[in-house]
Amino acid sequence: MSLTEMMRGKSMPAEKKNDIKLAQHEFATVRIVQIGCVLNVLAEAIERVKISLIMPKLLEHPAHMAKILNGTKYEKAVHLVESFVRRREFILREKRPPLMDHGIIQIIDFFQRNSRIYLLFPSYYNHMSDNEKKLLNAFEMLYDLAKDRLYRTSTDAIAQERQLHAMYKQNEVVKEQVEELRKKILDQKAAIRKRLADKEAYLQNYEDLLMKKKREKNERIQKEIDRCTRLVKANKKLSLERQADLEEQLQKTRNNYNLTTKNYLKQEKVFREEKNKLILQLQAIIKKYDHSIGEKMIENMELAEEHKKAKKALDEYMIGFLKVERVYKQIVVKREEEEARHRQHRVLLFAMNRAAIKIQKYWRKWKKHMRKKNRRNKN
Repeated sequence: MSLTEMMRGKSMPAEKKNDIKLAQHEFATVRIVQIGCVLNVLAEAIERVKISLIMPKLLEHPAHMAKILNGTKYEKAVHLVESFVRRREFILREKRPPLMDHGIIQIIDFFQRNSRIYLLFPSYYNHMSDNEKKLLNAFEMLYDLAKDRLYRTSTDAIAQERQLHAMYKQNEVVKEQVEELRKKILDQKAAIRKRLADKEAYLQNYEDLLMKKKREKNERIQKEIDRCTRLVKANKKLSLERQADLEEQLQKTRNNYNLTTKNYLKQEKVFREEKNKLILQLQAIIKKYDHSIGEKMIENMELAEEHKKAKKALDEYMIGFLKVERVYKQIVVKREEEEARHRQHRVLLFAMNRAAIKIQKYWRKWKKHMRKKNRRNKN
């Protein structure tokens, strides 16, 4: 049944519907399997590219390769490489192409069939050249692109087309906006050019005015320069005249200085003679002083000896004197204490007599007062 008949509403037999569904399911299953096969082939190709890129480094360092592969399931590669190394000089001498050698073909075939060997050599794999990395990235991009395209359904393709169409419309709108902005920018540039032309005209007028003022200032400056030149010449003339006068005064001063110097030299000679006389007198005085000092020192030493003797006698005398002084002080203290007691006794007697006199006076006065009072009472 065609699609037109289905749209017209004609019914479809149930068996045919089941056949269509089964065919669609089988097609989807086959498509998924095919996609998986394609992706597996691409992944295997990437693995083989990786081992192919590090294979030259492995052949350059067979000892390092043997050290890592010995004891693993890839140990056969060590024997193949050792056989190739033994025959390499012979191959080079014959100038045989590499692919014409059965041993190198076996090595390539072994590494291609066991491409996972590159995982055992991370130092080689992680330090590829830029071109090798670009080649590997190209294969990985091819894998990602194939995966994206193969798994994409018709619905996704239609959605992508719609999205692209919407983006196209937006791009057209943006182009129109850009064109409008370009026109506005051109108008603004024209306006700016006009303003710049006006400003240039104004600046030209201003520059002309400045040039005129500059010429006037230069003329004034030149006049000032001429006036200053005349003043400098006049000052120079006066300076020369003044210099001549000063030179004449200098000559007079030099003559006076020479005369004064001669007089001073004569006086210096006289003073030097007097100085020598005074030095001789001073030396005689010093000699006399030294002699006197020697005598005085001897006399002083004798006096020092006498002083020591006198001091010794004084010390002996002081011992007896201190004893006598202690006795004297004891006697004096006792006498002073006794005098103090006598003095205090006399003071007490004086105070008692005085108090008795006052009491007697008061008694007489009171008694006299009482007599007068009694008399007044009787009268």
